[in-house]
Amino acid sequence: MDRVLEEHSKLNGSWAPEPVHDLRVSLRRCILIADLMKDLDPGAGWKLMRKAARRLFRQLGALRDAQVLMEWVQKLGPLGETSTAALLEGLKEKYDQDRAAAQDAAREFDRKQWRAWSRELAGHFRHTASNQPACESLMLELWEPVRDSHRRAQRNQSGVAYHRVRVQLKKFRYAAENFLPSMYTGWAPELKFLQDLLGEIHDLDVLSQLINKHRTHSDEAARALWAKRLQDERAPRVQQYRAKMVAKASPLRTWREGLPAGREVRSAGLAKLAEWAYFVTPSFPRVRRIARLALQLYDGFSNSGLIGLDSNIEERSILHAAALLQEVGHFKKNKAHHKESYRMIRRTTPPPGWTKTDLELVALVARFHRRALPSLNHKALRGYQLPLRHLLLLLAALLRMAHAFGAKPYRAIRRLEVENCVGMIVLRAEGFTDTAPFTSKLAEATRFLEFASHRPVHILAPGAQIAAPQLVQPATHSDAA
Repeated sequence: MDRVLEEHSKLNGSWAPEPVHDLRVSLRRCILIADLMKDLDPGAGWKLMRKAARRLFRQLGALRDAQVLMEWVQKLGPLGETSTAALLEGLKEKYDQDRAAAQDAAREFDRKQWRAWSRELAGHFRHTASNQPACESLMLELWEPVRDSHRRAQRNQSGVAYHRVRVQLKKFRYAAENFLPSMYTGWAPELKFLQDLLGEIHDLDVLSQLINKHRTHSDEAARALWAKRLQDERAPRVQQYRAKMVAKASPLRTWREGLPAGREVRSAGLAKLAEWAYFVTPSFPRVRRIARLALQLYDGFSNSGLIGLDSNIEERSILHAAALLQEVGHFKKNKAHHKESYRMIRRTTPPPGWTKTDLELVALVARFHRRALPSLNHKALRGYQLPLRHLLLLLAALLRMAHAFGAKPYRAIRRLEVENCVGMIVLRAEGFTDTAPFTSKLAEATRFLEFASHRPVHILAPGAQIAAPQLVQPATHSDAA
């Protein structure tokens, strides 16, 4: 954003090709960053900054297109030929119009507001850029459109298809430059080479369309000569691009190998979800602490054979995501925010490694972390088979227990351990004492966990003796409801 202000001040009324190009590149970088950040960080001014940048970017684009086409005509068109003179005259007229529009847009550009956005957004960007797994997830999302558009271009080889590859490649390049600079250093030469190659192919295609549009300014022989010149320039560039991208050491493959694979993809996707939660949750450090406690409970239940014996879902990562996203609903409303969290999680786009179904389950677990205890027949659960309903309620019960221990009276609690004793479950809470208050939230969470696990639950400090067995029945279905 600082570079935009520098390049904007260099225009100085000359509107030479180089400063126009440099300002457009700086604006494009800002637009790309805003595109990636606005969904992660919806409360900041990313959309407003993007809108202001795009307004100037579009006007400069029209001017820059005229400049580039004039350069190509002067390079390829024989001097003194009628068609060459006619094309240059038409482009000169277009250039004058576009320069006037660009001058108006540059005057309207609010430098003071731009500086204010820069101060506001810089720290937000740095937070995301320092989270490498989240950045890798973003890059995976951008790599897939590059791959898909390349495959379409290989099939039909049209100018439109190659232009789409170029657009996706630019996004991938500028995202790597800003979010994964360590990887970009090795990728930069090939990315720049391919972007320039595709840019020249696009320029030649646009010039071909311009010549056909002004057919009245040239005869058939001149148009045929232009077509041959353009094809002679275009064909080797297309061949270079195809040779580079279909080789065994294809850059596409190299870029993908530098990004997460296998189980790491899901972890990177979780990091991106956590980054979103960071920006929309009022007290994210507390949420992170609750998430740690929830995972300690899950691992204790898993090691004790109380969960994870026969499941077709990624239980631990679903619980982890639900714990991190449980309070995103605060972004829109404070009252009944758990219901708003449920709606927001369901609407969000799954990151790489995650599916829409995964986020549906995450939303359900987060939905029940507070307020009224759910039953097996809750309307949000009816669409799932009974074993999965039981499992979701158990995950929600673990999250609610962790949430209860995340309250102020239990700030000293650092670790939770689980013991599978005869006829009961014992939770050992490091930092818990006999004098610690037993809040209503903790009592409610205990009842919910008893209902979901079908066993009595006792909370003790480390080293405390288990009392003699008593005839304690776990909470019933009606109790939980």
